[in-house]
Amino acid sequence: MALPAQRLHSGYDRFPLVARILKIFFHDACFDGTTSAALFTAFYRDVIAKDVEVRPVGMVHKDGDPFDGLPLDADDHACVDFRFCADPRMTWWFDHHPTAFQPPVLRDVFDERHLATWFFDPTAPSCAGLISRALEKGWGWRAPPHLLDAVEWADTIDAAQFGSAAEAVALELPAQRLAAWLAHGRSPIDTARYVEWLSRSSLAEVAQRADVAPQLAAVEAERADEITAIQRLGVWAGDVIVFDRFAEIGARSPGFLGYLLFPRSQYAVTGTRTATSIKISVGVNPWTEHPREHDIGALCARFGGGGHAVVGGVTLRGDELPRAQATLAAIVKELTA
Repeated sequence: MALPAQRLHSGYDRFPLVARILKIFFHDACFDGTTSAALFTAFYRDVIAKDVEVRPVGMVHKDGDPFDGLPLDADDHACVDFRFCADPRMTWWFDHHPTAFQPPVLRDVFDERHLATWFFDPTAPSCAGLISRALEKGWGWRAPPHLLDAVEWADTIDAAQFGSAAEAVALELPAQRLAAWLAHGRSPIDTARYVEWLSRSSLAEVAQRADVAPQLAAVEAERADEITAIQRLGVWAGDVIVFDRFAEIGARSPGFLGYLLFPRSQYAVTGTRTATSIKISVGVNPWTEHPREHDIGALCARFGGGGHAVVGGVTLRGDELPRAQATLAAIVKELTA
């Protein structure tokens, strides 16, 4: 397969020209992460290898190296909207999280090697937007309209660019319903199939699929019960609203719903738990009148997590409940200091 002229200067010419299998690692249960994976999948099929088999792999942040034990055994590998992987087999990498380099020494690896197929911009509202711009500039590839629409939504959702909390939690449009559906703990199979669907179809078409529409309806039906649960659970610690859901296996973080129900909060801290993992989510109320005093991503990074200046999290193993409880308490204490 011949490379177009614009790709000869991209740095990709040092890699195999034909890939039968592409593994793409992406931030799981995340609208931006899945959109980024779908976007790169479409590009790869259009520009690099038309008949490639794409294998999406959802990733979750954890203490230590999240890639440890994961086989890089495909013909080509990409990572989007997730931490930097220094393995030379990770040909492609795109991220916009300020905490992408953990441990920080990995930033030196990035700067020294700096492959032309590695992209990092912590100022980008979404990783999907970063990917769209990078691929158009470096390869002359412009995403199809249905993916450009998804990119716009990724910018809005990931950067919380909503006019109000009510707008942020609305479920009227396909993108809003799918974002809520993704956050409801989809299985790796669910998210892998979703990436494939979105790489070829619009958000509206995906939402209307017979195997998705009933699940979206269930998410909407559960909203009323979720509102009641969140109102009951919220506990104030200064101007921090805390949702301790460690005792409810499978319970979810309220996300923007917490700010809708507790509009006076400046920060929200939530502890959730599944059978295999525990997560502490931390965020700044985008609609508060008070100035932000903490870098949430940097704060979470000190406990093994990461994120952005206004939102972040820490993920621990399912058997680390005492550590998770202590971590949540320490984060709340720092936010209220």
